[in-house]
Amino acid sequence: MFVTVVEEGGVGRAALALGITQPAVSQYLRTLEDHVGHPLFERQGRHLVLTRVGEALLPEARRVVQALEEFQRISQAMGRLEIGEVTLGASTTMATYVVPFFLKKFHEEHPGVRVHLESGSSERLAERLLMGELELAIVEGVERWEGYERHLFYEDELVVIVPPDHPWAGREKVSPDWLQRETLVVRKPGSMTWRALERAFEQANLELNPTFYTDNNEVTKRLVLAGAGVGIVSRVVVQPNLKVGNLRALRLAPPVGEIRRYFWLVYPKRVANPAAQTLIALLRS
Repeated sequence: MFVTVVEEGGVGRAALALGITQPAVSQYLRTLEDHVGHPLFERQGRHLVLTRVGEALLPEARRVVQALEEFQRISQAMGRLEIGEVTLGASTTMATYVVPFFLKKFHEEHPGVRVHLESGSSERLAERLLMGELELAIVEGVERWEGYERHLFYEDELVVIVPPDHPWAGREKVSPDWLQRETLVVRKPGSMTWRALERAFEQANLELNPTFYTDNNEVTKRLVLAGAGVGIVSRVVVQPNLKVGNLRALRLAPPVGEIRRYFWLVYPKRVANPAAQTLIALLRS
């Protein structure tokens, strides 16, 4: 009210500009003067003139109005997803082979929103989610947590991979016993891949005896492509290779059989960030 009265040159014009009554403008000004403790205007003839206090406060009042307008602009823009940020964690496998397709679509629909994608082990990402350092996460092997939603994001399986010139290349399944006679390449102990493998082989009363342990799936594939041995990875990891034909994927026959992997989208039950809400909806679609 104060700034508008100054800019319009009077209470009546300010009332017209603001679309309210003149008495309402006068009441607002009296309330502001009571709060300040000094008159902001004095009347000289038919005109209102700023007092010394009013002159001193006018630049500050304009800065306040500008800040409030910017506050409103940003809040509305965030609500419309014209701007914003969201922090997502995803297990290394999902971050590398699945999540990028969702983020491409998200960016096409909301180019002004920044997405911070953190990849790593499911355990570490789960910790960061619980600490509030991530807004949502795609992880493996999580139980239901109080105060959090959990939805199945991706179902995968572990497969044996061989080059196309390998004797097993034409098979659909391979006996777990045969792995004992091959140079085996797997993810290192402690990884979720290794845990799933170890559990499945223990339940079948069989032993795994790898020669190579790697810290990522691409290294595993490179070793197999180079003919250094046969590997075990998630099927999603070799989908591009299966399309071009430079690797083959085989299932494990009983007594091990299929080894399934389940990746979960986890986030707090109350998500206030509109960008995070929209990304969650996309990942669940």
